[in-house]
Amino acid sequence: MTHVIQNILTTLRAGEWMPVTAARVLIGIFFCISGGTKLFVKAQFGVLEKTMVQIHVPFPHWTALFVAMVEFACGAGLALGLLTPICAAMLTMDMIVAIATTSIHTIQASGFLAWLDDFLYLPEVLYVLILVWLVCSGPGRYSVDGLIAPRVGAVGVER
Repeated sequence: MTHVIQNILTTLRAGEWMPVTAARVLIGIFFCISGGTKLFVKAQFGVLEKTMVQIHVPFPHWTALFVAMVEFACGAGLALGLLTPICAAMLTMDMIVAIATTSIHTIQASGFLAWLDDFLYLPEVLYVLILVWLVCSGPGRYSVDGLIAPRVGAVGVER
């Protein structure tokens, strides 16, 4: 029986690259599209800029531009698997700031468990979880990082 369990676990481990790659590519596409619409659709940029004004961020225009560029560029980086840990870390910071400045204020729960339930239901919390996973796990086998790493002598990128 132990042998069967070990075989199952080995088989699952061999396919681990699939969900890592899917999560990286899909969340990358999501952020690239989100940042791209903020950069290239004037109305969407206006909404972001207005949000920056409402939360009293200094230099709201430039901050909105920076946030949109980070989402666009780091989303593209994740989709390609290029500089994955750096891109995922940058987007993690973006989401933590979004949670702290806007999303957390939308929670209207009474009681700690209800508040925690609503907090964990925020999409940004899930994004942070996935992004931290990507920082720790790396890009997966099929990525630009995976192609470049052996050529530059980097370690820790799965082949």
